Amino acid sequence: MKHIMIDLETLGTRADSVILSLGAVKFDLTSGKIDDKGFYASISIDSNLDLGRRIQEDTLLWWLKQDIAAQSVFHEDKTTLAQALEDFSDWVGSDDYEVWSNGADFDIPMLAHAYAQIQMEAPWKFWASNCFRTYKKLPGAKAIAGTVPFSGVKHNALADAFHQAQVAQAIHAGVFGKIAADKNPFKPVKPKANQ
Repeated sequence: MKHIMIDLETLGTRADSVILSLGAVKFDLTSGKIDDKGFYASISIDSNLDLGRRIQEDTLLWWLKQDIAAQSVFHEDKTTLAQALEDFSDWVGSDDYEVWSNGADFDIPMLAHAYAQIQMEAPWKFWASNCFRTYKKLPGAKAIAGTVPFSGVKHNALADAFHQAQVAQAIHAGVFGKIAADKNPFKPVKPKANQ
């Protein structure tokens, strides 16, 4: 498995927003395999504020409107942001992964900002980040994405990461898996023999 889907639950949409939780799963884009254990950390708001991270009022109000199960993130046992990032790096390990998140300007940049704050290198190469939102906009992808049922609590970082990995796999199979070798429009044409 050479891919990681990352999801954050936050108290804002800017790079310096408070990170409430971090969820991630390792997955294979083509085989359908997903690491069922994944990674999850519930992070204290105070440890975010100590680093100068911010809360946006509109996001806080949005959380107040969410299902009680999603709001349980506020009542979980917490770790510090620094410890969560160190644990995440340990979980990723030294392998090179393609990392994915739902939006080129949200999870991955926010996580990279947090790593920079604690003066620790992010556990992925900058060129290995992928935008899952863009992937969902491929021709035919929206219809495919709608066929993948959600399992678990929406807005739980680990459940969201798991679902997003499943959708990425379904899109890959549906959009790219159906191109048979003989119907591939990019297949090189063999020159005809001289007559």
